[in-house]
Amino acid sequence: MKTNTGQFAFLKGSSYEIGQSQAREFQNNPFAKSLFFTEKLTSDKAYFQMQAQIEQYCPGLNKELEGFAEGFGYEPEQLNFYQNAWLIPGGCSLGAILPGKMVDGKTYVLRNYDLSPDISDMRLCTTRVEGKYTHTGFSVSTFGRSEGLNEKGLCVAYASCGMPIGKYPGMRPPVVPGLQFMVIVRALLENCKNVEEAIYMVNNMPVGTNMNLLLADAKGDAALIGTYDGIKEVKRAELDYLIATNHGLFSAIQEMEPGKLEHSQLRYDILEEKFKESGKRSIDEIQELLLTEFPSGLSVHNYKESFGTVHSILFNLTDLQLEFSFGSPLQNQINKIDVGENLVKTQTSVEFYNKSYGTEFWKIIKS
Repeated sequence: MKTNTGQFAFLKGSSYEIGQSQAREFQNNPFAKSLFFTEKLTSDKAYFQMQAQIEQYCPGLNKELEGFAEGFGYEPEQLNFYQNAWLIPGGCSLGAILPGKMVDGKTYVLRNYDLSPDISDMRLCTTRVEGKYTHTGFSVSTFGRSEGLNEKGLCVAYASCGMPIGKYPGMRPPVVPGLQFMVIVRALLENCKNVEEAIYMVNNMPVGTNMNLLLADAKGDAALIGTYDGIKEVKRAELDYLIATNHGLFSAIQEMEPGKLEHSQLRYDILEEKFKESGKRSIDEIQELLLTEFPSGLSVHNYKESFGTVHSILFNLTDLQLEFSFGSPLQNQINKIDVGENLVKTQTSVEFYNKSYGTEFWKIIKS
């Protein structure tokens, strides 16, 4: 067994003030400076390009980064965030279940995020930036978001598609310049009130990552956006559900993919099997998917190979609520929070019990 710490942060104020408060949050971490900063300045060209993109599509985030850097006595150009140094996408299982499929007539999104706890923020945030939509979701590299639900009922959840894009060994460099998923997700949560606005925003921004992006809103609308090496495809929910894991779900993208991990297809099949059956689903049936271990369910405990559940969420878009766990919900407590709420308890111990699924877990099959 391994333990880690799950954290909650309540971020409120102007963008600059939120940056300063996060600097105070990490001030006592002895590794903070090496985690967040580099002594070498980002080149002027790269810095101004990224800064301009962020200002256009996620306005306010640059001020937050400035407040954070100054809190440590650094220049914003020295932040690793601008150099994309921490981008390590993991595995994800996503599903939107629309009112016509639910007994209670509500809209839900389930989300299971698989990664190594050593490189996960393990940090849930409620973020109330002045002039932006309040949202609650997990952070990536502190300032980005991997998913979330905002006060208008828009839920955004990200899954990598194919080989992760980034600068680490084993990752593929981007083919096209553009924003990474963590900025895109946050931009949508802070600036869009429904699926229609979110689709428009993604279609009009430069996207540098390969992803399956699930969008759903409280009115029962849902869509999936697939991006791959500059291609963007949009699929509207034709049924009362929409699902995604970590492989291409559009023909144009599938033709470009050299293959897919078998466990991505298996997780997709688990979701599809549950949702395609005739009749309506109960909330207990949806929760069961997250509370059952792979290969029968979605919770994965392969932590030693950097592919275990680091957080699990069931979003209730109708009631603006999240049920979540730090780590696997089979090994840790399930909590509930309303969008925009503050939690009294800011830290919790998280347990990780590893399980190996054998070499077949990493088997690659044809797309």
